[in-house]
Amino acid sequence: MLEEIHKSIKDLSGSEAKNLLLSMMLRIKVMQESKNSPEEMLEQLNSLYHLFFEVVQNSNHVERDYSTVHIVFGESPAGSLRVGLGRENKVIGFPDFFSVGPIWALHQEVGRKYRHEWLKDHLNYSDDYLEEEYENRFSKTLVEIDGLSNETPIVIWTAENANEQTGLRYLLYLLKEKKNKIFVINTTFAFQELFNTPEFGCLDIHTGEVNGEHLNKIYHEKLSAPITDEDRTRFEKEWIALAESKGLVRIWENNKINTVNEDYLDDFIVNTAQHLHAKQSEKDFMKSARLIGEVYGQHNQLGDVFIEYRVRSLIYKGVFEIKGIPKAMRYYSVKLR
Repeated sequence: MLEEIHKSIKDLSGSEAKNLLLSMMLRIKVMQESKNSPEEMLEQLNSLYHLFFEVVQNSNHVERDYSTVHIVFGESPAGSLRVGLGRENKVIGFPDFFSVGPIWALHQEVGRKYRHEWLKDHLNYSDDYLEEEYENRFSKTLVEIDGLSNETPIVIWTAENANEQTGLRYLLYLLKEKKNKIFVINTTFAFQELFNTPEFGCLDIHTGEVNGEHLNKIYHEKLSAPITDEDRTRFEKEWIALAESKGLVRIWENNKINTVNEDYLDDFIVNTAQHLHAKQSEKDFMKSARLIGEVYGQHNQLGDVFIEYRVRSLIYKGVFEIKGIPKAMRYYSVKLR
């Protein structure tokens, strides 16, 4: 058994191992905060053991029967769902962030290649993810979705942001030949209805900000009827319209996905830098991570990786001076000229 565990861990990709670790740590944190008996704690530890082999089975496409399939956009919310839902639920986390980068013809191989090349050329992801894992994980997810049984209900989790709303339309287009019942849960609205209290505060706009326990409650209390054929057709047409554009940046506003210019955030980045400089005794370099964090706190629909890309673009344009090497945000500092 120890040899089997060792081989299974060795066969996991870097991102699969990180996702597994995230899921296990989240579950351990829930255990620490609970007041369960030793017997219940032992049962939860046993569930962690089974979670490991479930992830291994998924990575090798070993299928078993599931009562429901849940699809969410991002590996972090997928980990939270696995923590919150029982083992009878299959969870698929789409390994991408759809609010930035080209989505032209993404439902075709040519579009996926085009997107991959743009991401590699412009965005700094850690651990060579884009070079070594992204394309393989994206393809494996498509195969996994294509292989879903037509009898299994599918729950798609979305929220009030461009990433998840774009992903919803893309996914429904991919599922257009499937006869499954498809349910859509808007995490933003459901969380606000169930947990918008002084104790929990108000959710921002991402499914990944909700813990597994709350996601479980949302699933059991806010799951409504499956979407209609008319709604499915509407979402499919909206995807085709999005996929005809070679725009690079999308935001969600007024219940609509809007394509904006690549430099959409540039003025705000500069204004934020001016504000941070004003707090210094004299204008000096600041860690780029500090600047990016401040911007992300106000504009988190586009992600910190994209914001870091725009900071580098402003460096190349001569707006910022740089100290260090811009291979990742933690390695360099900037100041306005």
